[in-house]
Amino acid sequence: MSRKFGKTTYVISAILTVAMSALVVSEPSAVDICILFKLFSIPVIWYLSSNLTKGLGVYFYLNLGISRKEYWLIPFVVEFAAFVVLMVISSMIGYAIG
Repeated sequence: MSRKFGKTTYVISAILTVAMSALVVSEPSAVDICILFKLFSIPVIWYLSSNLTKGLGVYFYLNLGISRKEYWLIPFVVEFAAFVVLMVISSMIGYAIG
């Protein structure tokens, strides 16, 4: 279910995550900056996705039994967990190459 209602959030966050992981592979010491940037980008992505969709899909998922908190929180938690895993892997690759 999370894939459907968080598709916009996943796509935007994935683009950002791939760009940052490429940076970390080339410069492994940039992990701290990337994590801070990601933490500051989450509210911006949330604001844009909530304002651009204008809540049209929210009511459909609320009727399926998903709370508003789950609707907005699950995509960010899942994507941030994937981001952390990708940062660890990218920094290991970066240190192995460098």
